[in-house]
Amino acid sequence: MKHCLNTILFVALMAGTSIGWQTAVQPVPASRLANLAAAPVVSIIEFADFQCPFCARTAPQLRKLQDEYRGKVQIVFKNFPLSFHSRSKPAHLAALAAGEQGKFWEMHDLIFSHPGHLADSDFDAYAEQLGLDKDRFHTAMHSTLELDKIDSDIAEGKEFGVTGTPTLIVDGHKIEGARTYAYLKRVVESRLNGEDWPNNATAQPAERVAVKTNGAPSLGAPSAPLTIVEFSDFQCPYCAGAAAALEKMVADNPGKIRLVYKNFPLDFHADAPLAHRAAAAAGVQGKFWEMHDLIFQHQRAIKRADLLGFATELKLDISRFERDLNDPDLKANIDADREEGANIGVTGTPTFVVNGKMISGFSEPEFRAMIARESGNGTIAESEDINKESLATLPHLDLSIGPRDAPVSIQWYVDLGSPLTARSAVALQRYIADHSGKVQVQFRNFPLSNHDGSMLLHEFVLAAAAQGKFWQTEALLLADSNTKDRNELKLLATQAGLDQKKLWLEVDAAKYAPLISRDLVSAKELGIAGTPTFVVGRKKLDGVNGLKMLDKN
Repeated sequence: MKHCLNTILFVALMAGTSIGWQTAVQPVPASRLANLAAAPVVSIIEFADFQCPFCARTAPQLRKLQDEYRGKVQIVFKNFPLSFHSRSKPAHLAALAAGEQGKFWEMHDLIFSHPGHLADSDFDAYAEQLGLDKDRFHTAMHSTLELDKIDSDIAEGKEFGVTGTPTLIVDGHKIEGARTYAYLKRVVESRLNGEDWPNNATAQPAERVAVKTNGAPSLGAPSAPLTIVEFSDFQCPYCAGAAAALEKMVADNPGKIRLVYKNFPLDFHADAPLAHRAAAAAGVQGKFWEMHDLIFQHQRAIKRADLLGFATELKLDISRFERDLNDPDLKANIDADREEGANIGVTGTPTFVVNGKMISGFSEPEFRAMIARESGNGTIAESEDINKESLATLPHLDLSIGPRDAPVSIQWYVDLGSPLTARSAVALQRYIADHSGKVQVQFRNFPLSNHDGSMLLHEFVLAAAAQGKFWQTEALLLADSNTKDRNELKLLATQAGLDQKKLWLEVDAAKYAPLISRDLVSAKELGIAGTPTFVVGRKKLDGVNGLKMLDKN
């Protein structure tokens, strides 16, 4: 037990020294700018990583800047795959290979619009969507010339002092980390107007966003305490995967959830615009959701003839349906949804706004957990994922440290996706050391909805716990505070000596989601709103150093 605790302390201290984002805007040495091309009024050089979620958020903002300030802003993309992102370099090679056929930006948009989908098969699918010559694409992907371009960009970035992504070089100043569109626009305006560099360089915290719902197709009671607004693309396979699960959530919780549909057809999905018009046209006859379901169930066959067949199956007035397919007002409504989504930061599909909070992508266990947190005083129905029967079938997982008869029992509610978790582990270790043999700690799951991928991390460590290696695995996870994808977790599992096949079967089946949901429900009952939180008896001690209050009392 002592060895496990020392490991936690070591990795937590290491996490405290790992590379983090600096929020200052820094001038770049003039010597490094001498060879830059004479750009338009504002030149923005972007050092980006295709596996970086913050780059995915920044990319559409830069494109929007370029559109809004046409002829006045130039964006230059530089490859900067980070060493700990195992699928980043292949993604950069795919984009460069597409660029050999004049489709770099199209591939760039596809990759960033599908975070987490960076397998070779995904790149092949993107190449097919873009109509690329497959043989030529594969040859370019394995070309040393493309590798040399990446290495050259990395070397240039290092000379600029780039250490992470995204990093922007704007007229000789370095901006590190993801920023709001409003901030980037303010920077461009200041450069165009010849003003001094903006002093407020701190990235703004995520704010709740407002979305118009009047007139949009919806399921569930308008008075429901929880509103889920979905920005979706009828040709997106990930939207199709989410559709049935979302509708079931609404059905399982009558009066508690309202689902609102928003159109967001992506530019690279050629059949999507007509499919969206077909659903809207069916909606005129009161059959939007029926058409919605048919389109997603037959996503590979949504040409005009197919859509007319669906309309016939739904017994619509075909003459009226065809007339509405071409109605400019319906098209304008779809365009308005797209514009609204872009304005609030939607970059890919599916994207959700849940009671004002934006969520990118869909994971059913994570979504149910997030809904449980966001549902206020309403209780979300405990269906197959979180009912008592599901809990009863799970093996007992020992997530505790310390003697069971210890006079002090601490429940440690944490989000493994938060950088504060490693710091709270240090504080916890020190408290245990100061009260030797008198403390037992129980780990509690509290993945936050604003931390992408946290649910995966919690399911991952619980699957490791089933193999008796919870604390070792958690220690390895805390050793590096950077965002981790599935491939990086596989490497970590190898280091922990886990049975990979068993682990991923359980993770993919969301086997331990009921345990996470149970912890979320208990957290809600205790009034816990953030992490880390220590609960000792009836006392709730918030923050990294919350335990300091325990001895004072």
